[in-house]
Amino acid sequence: MPVTKSPSTDERGFTLLEVLVAVVIMAVGLLGMLQAVNVATEYNLRNQLRDEAVRVGENTMHEIRRLSFDNITGSSPITVTRSMRGFSKQFVVERNYSPPLGTTSDWRQIILSVRWDYRNASYVHRVITVKSR
Repeated sequence: MPVTKSPSTDERGFTLLEVLVAVVIMAVGLLGMLQAVNVATEYNLRNQLRDEAVRVGENTMHEIRRLSFDNITGSSPITVTRSMRGFSKQFVVERNYSPPLGTTSDWRQIILSVRWDYRNASYVHRVITVKSR
């Protein structure tokens, strides 16, 4: 009579196939979470660049507003370099005046445009104020 071995009840654990399936499921989940972290980091950096551009525009506008009406000059772009997250970023500040400089008027609209590039896209933040004599 052939002897058959009955399955032992003390054999516990996972089979190799179960372990491989669990590893694949965990890897897919971790890759999804890693992508979510990358997207969040990119949005965070884009917002930090925008916030820095707002600060550059506001600081430049405050400097212009402190000048007397007749001393508001210059329209060539200026480049402001700021350091953030271990790298330097350049912001270009353009100034436009309405009515143009040299005209006689008791008021002048000042328009600052702060431009910067991020990931092959250009962004702009504008600050507008009016200065009178």
